[in-house]
Amino acid sequence: MNRGLRVYCILFCFLYVNIAFAFPDSTNHSHKVHAGIFDFSSPSLSNPFNEHIGDSALNRITIDFDYITGSNTAPFQFAAGMLFGAQVKQKIIDRTHQRIRKQIRFYDQMKTGIVYRRYLKNFDGEVFLGYHHRQFRNLSAGKQAYELVFYGNAQFEDKTIDLSNIRVQNFIYNQYSLGVFKEFQYPRLWMEFGVSLSFLQCANHQQIFTRQSSLYTAPDGEYLDIQYDLTFNGAREGAVGFYQLNGKGVSGDLHLALKKPGNWRVGVDLRDVGHLYFRKAPYNYTAANTVRFQGIVLPDLLKLSPGTFDTLNLDSAVRANLPQRSNREYGTMTPMQAQLVFSKSLLRSKLVLNAGLNYILIPNYFFCFIKTNYFIRPDMVVSGTAGAGTYNMLHLGAEFTKQWKYFDITFGSNNLPGFMAPAVIPGASLYLRFGCRF
Repeated sequence: MNRGLRVYCILFCFLYVNIAFAFPDSTNHSHKVHAGIFDFSSPSLSNPFNEHIGDSALNRITIDFDYITGSNTAPFQFAAGMLFGAQVKQKIIDRTHQRIRKQIRFYDQMKTGIVYRRYLKNFDGEVFLGYHHRQFRNLSAGKQAYELVFYGNAQFEDKTIDLSNIRVQNFIYNQYSLGVFKEFQYPRLWMEFGVSLSFLQCANHQQIFTRQSSLYTAPDGEYLDIQYDLTFNGAREGAVGFYQLNGKGVSGDLHLALKKPGNWRVGVDLRDVGHLYFRKAPYNYTAANTVRFQGIVLPDLLKLSPGTFDTLNLDSAVRANLPQRSNREYGTMTPMQAQLVFSKSLLRSKLVLNAGLNYILIPNYFFCFIKTNYFIRPDMVVSGTAGAGTYNMLHLGAEFTKQWKYFDITFGSNNLPGFMAPAVIPGASLYLRFGCRF
């Protein structure tokens, strides 16, 4: 990483076309924002613009929880064990290994918090304030790296294995958001516009990147030759106080929509576009070199820590070829997400069909889905989701929403099989939302 703050110029424009398929309401509209309380096109709750105050109300408070994890090979039980420190059974490790063709990929993210929305009459739109606790993890590595970690290097006697293109990221941060939403009506089409800006308070961060790297194990394990080209950056581990800024940054979300009410919808959403900067007690290991180890245990490059190389009992010649610790300030982009959706309303808006594409700024991530919303009653909706992508071959999910006069609740998952067969199915998700308006 270069010294100092990296400034990323992010230029983007997008179109997000919405359809009026929300709760019908027999009351008179007190203001123009009447797209309904919810936007049911997304397969989760992570989009800050997937709900609005609704008609005949001025305020809304929402408490939400959204968690999703996915992998191209590792079943949910494997991922849960690694994340929560539980012992992973050998048969799960073996099953994961059998599924790996060239690379293992894993990610998970959690978002939980509270949002307050207010309709402003003079603005004829909404403003909202929100707080969310966010966690995001991502791992991608080659098959031989997996075999080295879980089976050791004895099987690679007199062989050179590839440790290139290992990528590990961990973000834990608080997000404080301020946003606006407004609807414009034209003779044939309606347009929605939303934007939010967030301040990020990072509590914990690590990232590892390897470029051209390899490991050679001599016959009988006499010595190990490792060629490495790696970058490891980390912020102070563990929780921090509310006013401590271990790392800080900003991010933004944008929303633009055109819609033909009761007919069709197509659009794009961008969110979490931002940058984090770490200047309080960072630590780094960055180097490219070749070193021979004799009579020692090789440190696990997938689990680097501030003292990984500092405690090795090596002579000065060998130590000189190891990565040297530094405390340089560094910055990194937040994991941006994008969504493209097309929707079609049928049966006088009792049935809505959605088809979409999701993208996250991590290696080789791509996900497509279809979602069907059926309004049992104007105040009750059930949804079904099916999708596939590079981090999960198949998603099957369901969602339920019930609205009362002042309160509403939503719960769902876009990958239920992961909970039903955690030892077999990669990935799982769960989201909950409780709201009140007044």
